[in-house]
Amino acid sequence: MSDLLIAGSTGFIGKQVLKQLAQGEERLLLLVRSPEKAAATLSKQGFGGSDAVGRVQFLRGDLSAPNLGMNPADYERALQADIIIHAGGPMSITLDNAKAQRTFLEGSRHLAELAERIHKARGLRHFIHVVGYMSPIHDGNVDPEADVFRMDDFMKGEGPYERMKFLADLLIRQQALRHGYPLSVVNPSTVVGASPTGVTEQTGGLGILVHAVRKGLMPVVPGGASHWVPLVANDALAGVIVHLAHEAKPEGGTYNVLGRKEAGPNMKELLDLIARELAVPAPRGALPVSLLRGVMKTGLGRLTGIPAESMAFITERSFDTKTTEKLIERMGAKPLEVTELLPMVVADLDYRLTHPGAAEPERWTRERKGDLAALVREGLGEPWVIVHGLLSGADDFVPLAEHLHDSTGNPVWLLDLPGFGRSPLLREGRHSLESYAKAVSEAIADSPVPVRLVGHSFGARIALETAKGAAGAKLSTLTLLQPVLHRPEVGALRRALSGTRRTASAALRFMSVRAMRSTMLREGVFAAAEEIPDGYVETIVRSLTSPRIAAANADMLYSLYRKLPAKAKPWMPALPASLDTTVVWGTKDLAYALPETYRVQAGTRLVSYGHQFPVSHPAVTAKLLAEQV
Repeated sequence: MSDLLIAGSTGFIGKQVLKQLAQGEERLLLLVRSPEKAAATLSKQGFGGSDAVGRVQFLRGDLSAPNLGMNPADYERALQADIIIHAGGPMSITLDNAKAQRTFLEGSRHLAELAERIHKARGLRHFIHVVGYMSPIHDGNVDPEADVFRMDDFMKGEGPYERMKFLADLLIRQQALRHGYPLSVVNPSTVVGASPTGVTEQTGGLGILVHAVRKGLMPVVPGGASHWVPLVANDALAGVIVHLAHEAKPEGGTYNVLGRKEAGPNMKELLDLIARELAVPAPRGALPVSLLRGVMKTGLGRLTGIPAESMAFITERSFDTKTTEKLIERMGAKPLEVTELLPMVVADLDYRLTHPGAAEPERWTRERKGDLAALVREGLGEPWVIVHGLLSGADDFVPLAEHLHDSTGNPVWLLDLPGFGRSPLLREGRHSLESYAKAVSEAIADSPVPVRLVGHSFGARIALETAKGAAGAKLSTLTLLQPVLHRPEVGALRRALSGTRRTASAALRFMSVRAMRSTMLREGVFAAAEEIPDGYVETIVRSLTSPRIAAANADMLYSLYRKLPAKAKPWMPALPASLDTTVVWGTKDLAYALPETYRVQAGTRLVSYGHQFPVSHPAVTAKLLAEQV
């Protein structure tokens, strides 16, 4: 059984490596600053069982400190490692020189000293170093005598982040040559979230481009169509690292982990895709990267949030990937292609940029259902699938879902409708009820068992449309919470909100917290101010600063105002006769009404709340839903 020492196990790449090692047998020695925080991270990476946890030992330390900042006992334990994986250091391209040197160069020196001691004592099987695709160091140009701490002219003019990472690359290669242990250098391109979810918690890579496009700060294409930003999915990168760690007789080498230039989007295509997914105008024309970088260095980079250093990741070069392609073939893995994943990645990054630092709900995982992002809580039996309505998202229904899970034990899926939360916008039919229903139908198709479909507000209308289609055979129950069956009365504000995507988005994006709260109370969204959860309105208003989420709400408003009949003649589709269907209606809703035909049905429950009662009264709503089980 191998002992793996991993530096950077709690980082973006390291966590995915750990996830893929969860089902293995290796003993894992994790160099971490805080074992307590690392333990919490591990529980989310598949190390929840006692067997997996028993394979892990935390070594409290610091890469930049002598002896890696470990106490003597932990350092002695580290000396038992057979394999070292070095993925340490932050993805922070604006690091100053001193911090970059401590983090990358000093850290690599201290790990190299450990590797030397292991190799002299018992033989180090493999050192795996994660660097970056723009490193100028390769197997054929390593000067074993160069003093990396005195190479002041190396990459002169480049940012400290790149310089120190690549000097660290040279240092590790020097040490491996000098002492004779196998070294694999893994050079990933810009890393995006793992397939199939695209969850990209590291916003300093592609997130810089997403930020620039969503804010209208990139009116031109850097370099034009001849340039590109190579991308790789985190799980594919981690798969390469783990495969190398499992090699019984590693040969070492340099692995440029990125797809071929001709197979991925060029710079123009990438920015067009980002703009389309954000519902903003795409950059036009092109300017040389060197010119744009010079402009950013004048101080404009700090003002716009686009660091001049970020231009270093845009290149015209192609890269030698033959060694990596052979490795991928031996692994039996798919080619390194991310284009299909990018809409999910862009939506996830957009959400993170809109809600920086938002806490993730405990015991929930981010998954992909069809082409929708979903929050999932595991359980036994038929899953509850909850579909939100206007001005909402999956995260708003977590309190309801927690109560529902506690009372039934069933799994719960909270879906983000297209363009909402972390889901990409609809590619076509954005005003079509059938398009929304198709997205939900494809999501529930992922379930191996029947599902209990719940829709709220406009989401109830989507749920009903879903039940009428082929997906209806997959449903065991259908619950409609405050179903919207007619359009509301049109005033001045309503007229703006019912217009084009552009005018409605603008009206939504400039709506203040005070105006939103006042409108909600006036229309019976909540029956009283004290029913509004803390921070709820503020979160909605912040969400609408995202052009993507504002556009999704504008599209839904258009359907609401232009596709539904007037209140005097509400839409009254027959409820599915073969399906256990329940309607729950809040009687204090002042904008919508429930037709008498539905009020008198046996499956209808009336509650004395406002329109948004699943948010204001999650426990009561969960109890009503649980009665169906």
